[in-house]
Amino acid sequence: MKGPPPSPEETGGEASIRYYCPPLRRAGKLRLYLDVETYRPRKGASFTEERVIAVGVLEDWTPYAPDSAGEWGRVKCRYFTEWELGSERNVVKEFYDYLKGLIRARRGGKVKSIEVVGFNVLRFDIPLLIQKGAEYGVGSVAELNRLWYDTFTRDLFQAALPVNNMRFQGLTLGYLASKLREAGFNIPELHGKGVDVKDWYEKGKYGEIIKHLETDLKTTRVIDLRYWSLFEQLHGATSSATPGS
Repeated sequence: MKGPPPSPEETGGEASIRYYCPPLRRAGKLRLYLDVETYRPRKGASFTEERVIAVGVLEDWTPYAPDSAGEWGRVKCRYFTEWELGSERNVVKEFYDYLKGLIRARRGGKVKSIEVVGFNVLRFDIPLLIQKGAEYGVGSVAELNRLWYDTFTRDLFQAALPVNNMRFQGLTLGYLASKLREAGFNIPELHGKGVDVKDWYEKGKYGEIIKHLETDLKTTRVIDLRYWSLFEQLHGATSSATPGS
């Protein structure tokens, strides 16, 4: 079992990190922020020609309240990466071993509840992980669906539609972060975009991918905890516009 991760800066920007879930010592509510990074050789090949190269999670044991946004002592990032584990198969299997351990802890009363939180996770990350889990024999589709059913899921891409006049267009993690920043809240700066991952991966710049994952996870966490501040910031600007996609 390894301890807390070194930052990309501590490893010269090329962090390659593997994690195992430590024993859970107290019953509590866990928010698990999730982000999956993939290698897609060409555009238009979502799901069909897509390889999972990294799964990042951020464990958060803090109360679900705005004041928790500045508390990082009970927060931990974990990464499952192809360059550390050797293959997509191993990334998927080790991630599911980790998730199953959490669910066993919940069923055994060591964890009260598990909330999976992310941005666009219902449309992309979770369906892709179910697909890959079935491909690599982690379980049947029914078994994997049941596994995810044992968690609660909150997708900020969907939850933020009311503050974007029910429009998907323009609704990005960076947009939501910028609006909170304009309102005076301290929120992490994102490192690159999803489209940059392909180039970083091909050049072996794995530390850049880790930094991208880390900032996405931390930004998602702050947006989640500050959601009502975001709603108040944006609702007035969108309430008079015409709904539509």
